[in-house]
Amino acid sequence: MSDRFELEAWNTPEEAGISSAGLCRFLEETEKQKELVQFHSMVLLRHGKVVQRWNWAPYDDQTPHTLYSLSKSFCSAAAGFAVQEGLLTWDTSVVDVLPEEVPEGREDELRPITLENLLCMGSGLDPKSDTEPDGDDITWARHVLSFPVVHPPMTWFHYNTHGTYLVACMVQKVTGEDLVSYLKPRLFDPLGIPTPVWDKSPQGVCKGGYGLYLSSDSIARFGQCLLQHGKWDGNQILPPGWVERATAKHIDNSNGNPDPDNEWHQGYGYQFWRCTEGRYRGDGMYGQLCVVDEKHDAVAAVTCATWNIAAELRMMRRYLFPAFDADPGTVADQEKLEGKAQELAYTCPADDGTAQPLPEGEYEFENPEAGQICLSFQMDGKALLMKVDRIFTIELGHGRWAETPSRTGRWLGAYGWKDRKLLIDLRTPDGPGTMFGTFTWDADSLTFNGTGMEFLNGEAVFKRITE
Repeated sequence: MSDRFELEAWNTPEEAGISSAGLCRFLEETEKQKELVQFHSMVLLRHGKVVQRWNWAPYDDQTPHTLYSLSKSFCSAAAGFAVQEGLLTWDTSVVDVLPEEVPEGREDELRPITLENLLCMGSGLDPKSDTEPDGDDITWARHVLSFPVVHPPMTWFHYNTHGTYLVACMVQKVTGEDLVSYLKPRLFDPLGIPTPVWDKSPQGVCKGGYGLYLSSDSIARFGQCLLQHGKWDGNQILPPGWVERATAKHIDNSNGNPDPDNEWHQGYGYQFWRCTEGRYRGDGMYGQLCVVDEKHDAVAAVTCATWNIAAELRMMRRYLFPAFDADPGTVADQEKLEGKAQELAYTCPADDGTAQPLPEGEYEFENPEAGQICLSFQMDGKALLMKVDRIFTIELGHGRWAETPSRTGRWLGAYGWKDRKLLIDLRTPDGPGTMFGTFTWDADSLTFNGTGMEFLNGEAVFKRITE
């Protein structure tokens, strides 16, 4: 484990030149839009010190959170170190590093694809290459390289997560270490980031483009190091010049259809997105963000759960960053902000006393993405037990968050009753996994209205299973 040290903090936002009133307006907007964007945590830095730590209970800024594609920016850093150490160059061909993964007869076609091309999402590989193989008879890397090159490298932007996996393979091949082991003494330890988990392929390679778990506190440390052009505590941590190179625009990611307001059309670097208003970011599915604002000397590190990252970024653009340019707030504004920050929470479902007998038996829903989902319910004292697919039982507390361990982490669950409907709220504290909404039922069906498990959105009707 790395030595954990606290980041220095400002006493008030005004000390950092930020308006408390402006930050209040941002938090008010997060409340208005919480059905669309569910923030989990945010660490806001300016001039190298913490301005605010916002935690929407039951989430916090210290629990490692799945980053999805924000992992890519850390994979890019590993590539930067390998180049600095002379183990790779930006022009190194994937064929030269991974010849054993190249299908026979494809060497000449694939040789033009370089490390830089993969980092820029400009490899030209068929978009179908961004997949995992169906079975174990082929490695992930060989599977990706089995697809044709459909565009000359760097002439077409296509977001390819498994292209980033090839970067991870190249780094591991030339260093002899997986990404976590390689980055630990070079990046994680110097920044005070605890040694993280990074999911691996069946071949024992960190997935590169996703699978890394870090807290928003750790994301903020990385962002601050980026803002300082790779320096930390006066020492050069990241390779000199790498931040400037990695965060610059190398490829047009609008593919000929630029939109000045589109946060995905401002250009792409080495696993970093250019943003509107001159910012840049690493981002991951469901709203995991590391936003660097050089103009304001600021970093925003975010964990989140949203289907609409554009709305999340728009909210920050319209309400968060304008607080840096606003007039200072008053003492009353500071007190109001402190109160709002303390109240941030996703509360347990309320209960109006209209409890009904639970549905008997098992109910099944056919989902095109997840297959069949089977649910059943029973009471255990005041706790509600929800069994999923007959094998996994989740406990939901009444007026409290009950914790259920799982193979991949843990669930926090609570329930209540309103207008004779069962209200449930399930959350994974280390990711965006949620299931919140209402259940109603009759003798033949169970109807869920809400959002859940990444594939239950809107109304889902479960049919009772009859033996």
